[in-house]
Amino acid sequence: MTQLMQIKIAAFSAFLILSVASLPEVDAAIAIAPASLQADTGDGSKTNREGYRVKVPLPIDGQASASVRQTLKRISEKTSPAAQRRNRPIVVLEFDTRGGQTGSGSELEACMALARYLRDPDLNRLQTVAYIPQRREVLGWGNDEFMPNGGLNGHAVLVAIAANQIAIDPEAALGNAGIDDKSLDDLRREIYRSIASQGLTTLPVSVVLSMLERDQELYRVTDSEGAVSYVNGETVRELEASGKPITVVTVTPQGSFSLLTGKELQGFGLVRLLPKSRTELARELNLNSSVLQGDPGSEGEWKPLLVTLPQFIDSRTATWVTRSLKQQLGGEEVNLVIFNLSGNLGDVEACLRIGRLIASYDSDEVRTVAFLESSVSGPAGVIALACNQLIMSEESRLGGDYGEGEGKVRGENELAGFREELKRLAEDKESDWSIFQQMLEPSLVVTRYRHQTTGQTRLLCNAEFEGLEQPDQWVALGPIGSLEGITAITAEQNGLARTIVSDIEQVKKFYQLDESIPTLVPSNVDRRIAKFAEFLSSPFVSPFLLFGAMFFLSTELSAPGLGVPGFLAVLCFGLFFWSQSLDGNADWLEVIMFVIGAIFIVMEIFVIPGFGVFGIGGIVLVFSSLVLASQSFLVPRSLNDLVEMTYSFVPVIGAGFGVLTAGIVLRNLIPRTPLLRRMILQPRKIVDTGLGGEADPEAMVDWSYLMGLSGETATRLNPSGKARIQGRVYDVISNGQMLEQGQRVEVIEAIGNRIVVAAKPNLNSD
Repeated sequence: MTQLMQIKIAAFSAFLILSVASLPEVDAAIAIAPASLQADTGDGSKTNREGYRVKVPLPIDGQASASVRQTLKRISEKTSPAAQRRNRPIVVLEFDTRGGQTGSGSELEACMALARYLRDPDLNRLQTVAYIPQRREVLGWGNDEFMPNGGLNGHAVLVAIAANQIAIDPEAALGNAGIDDKSLDDLRREIYRSIASQGLTTLPVSVVLSMLERDQELYRVTDSEGAVSYVNGETVRELEASGKPITVVTVTPQGSFSLLTGKELQGFGLVRLLPKSRTELARELNLNSSVLQGDPGSEGEWKPLLVTLPQFIDSRTATWVTRSLKQQLGGEEVNLVIFNLSGNLGDVEACLRIGRLIASYDSDEVRTVAFLESSVSGPAGVIALACNQLIMSEESRLGGDYGEGEGKVRGENELAGFREELKRLAEDKESDWSIFQQMLEPSLVVTRYRHQTTGQTRLLCNAEFEGLEQPDQWVALGPIGSLEGITAITAEQNGLARTIVSDIEQVKKFYQLDESIPTLVPSNVDRRIAKFAEFLSSPFVSPFLLFGAMFFLSTELSAPGLGVPGFLAVLCFGLFFWSQSLDGNADWLEVIMFVIGAIFIVMEIFVIPGFGVFGIGGIVLVFSSLVLASQSFLVPRSLNDLVEMTYSFVPVIGAGFGVLTAGIVLRNLIPRTPLLRRMILQPRKIVDTGLGGEADPEAMVDWSYLMGLSGETATRLNPSGKARIQGRVYDVISNGQMLEQGQRVEVIEAIGNRIVVAAKPNLNSD
């Protein structure tokens, strides 16, 4: 490198350092999770090691870089310089890939300033870990899907390689550092070389430069003694020319940037940590899992909400919680939700609904906390475990036998139906599912295991333990939990509980909250609405709602237009689905099925001739939607579900009786009732003409079918009059002749309302 170039680089570096020093302190939305928590090493001892998570926004600009640096500075200043190296606090720099960002578009100067600060001597007090998660798109409950091209690209790579260690998801990728540069100069190359060549580098210089330079191919070379090195093409050719025996593997060909997944980086021996979640990363680093959760109120800006749940949590409670929290969290006025649990029990489906709702919240935006004021067991324990943090009172217990009352899960078949849902909930919480299952199955033995190499611990039942990739690497330390439940001390020692307090006031002090916390409790209006919905959804009322709905609908279809019966039918259907929705049974699926089925039936009646696929399909959809809206499951999984399913057919039977009754009443009762017959279209009146025949005064005027028919005059035709043809009397006109009464005639013309007849000489020809 020329002396002039060295001078330019030195001057540029000095300029950046001065710029960094003069930047104001900017507090961006960086999530910090402090943890003066004791990490369990698995042998009963405590490390007292602190841990922090610092979220790095992508792409990295000047403001984001300054915010991260200020955060690291605050952490460093409260860390003792005399701390032993092995006990240094761990700072996890998590690159925020949630919004689909990969780091492309990051500013080189901002990334360089942050990378140089990570190498600052003051940060030697900390151990920094660059964590690159894989971007996921949530498609639905239990249906998360990894998106392609996730990972870290652009100049944000410079920050990752400046950390002491890299942790990357196996499917995430690291590389493409030069993707934003149209051309590469010596200054950029020297910046990357300078960061990568420092003593605590995470990746070799050759690997880093291959990520920056498209024309810099990368090879993995192994010599005869087994030593591995990463070199460019020029070095490979020099080694081959020297005659030394080497094995060459192409990592990145010429003409493309190096972009390596976590699996590839581990396979090449470049990284060791391949966590699939924050929980796995915490285990690898021997930290409590709550350390790596985001604290949106870590800077004293907690906006709390206290939710007090009733003693028994049913489907209506779950609906109220879902609706109320949606309203409270929609305006970003709440970032800390505390669920106060005290001896609660509940219906399994309802508690799982609340658990899924809690699991869906992003911990970087909303922190959920379960406070166990007293013992909580059964399905309500699932709600406590679904929260980000669990705080227990001194005398409380988690789990244990919860008796034989309402909400008890009975039998293996019913348990089997809930196990998969519990596994999905635990996976979403990045936790072991065994402890979730123990809430519903207190007799399940959950054992504490310690990994022989990493020292991380897990709580596993036999089935989950046997599913581990290397179960022989885990040592059993003893069971956790019993029929009496898990004590607060045991929960804290095993990482289930964050801390132990005496009452809710200490919870407030723990989060440094003011004395007054907004409390979410059902209002009088909510209670009255719930009571009304409960009344409408009861097995004694809902059949009558559908009976009335089908009765009024049948009445409306018998008359043109939309009148009172149609309005009443819509009202009855609306009340039925609304009450079942508040009861936790009906959802959009049932409503959509009903609407589509009704459309099919209308098409079959008014559009498609005959009765076929659309008619049958519509009837099946309508009645299936009514059955599903009357029960809390799609497919029965236990004997209790089968019993509930039989009750679900009661409203459908009521709807059938409504149609049958409507048919009978419409035909006989309504036309004879003065008050009700105004609601329907009256039938056409057939009147006696007084001339020995009947006439229909409202019939459509179309006499073409009378052509050629014979009859006799009922009156004298002068030349108009009346004639009796096949027993009915019509207004006719002769073809110009005067015809006497009783004379035989024949229809010779019938156009519109004009019937022309002529005398028929042969009276016996008829």
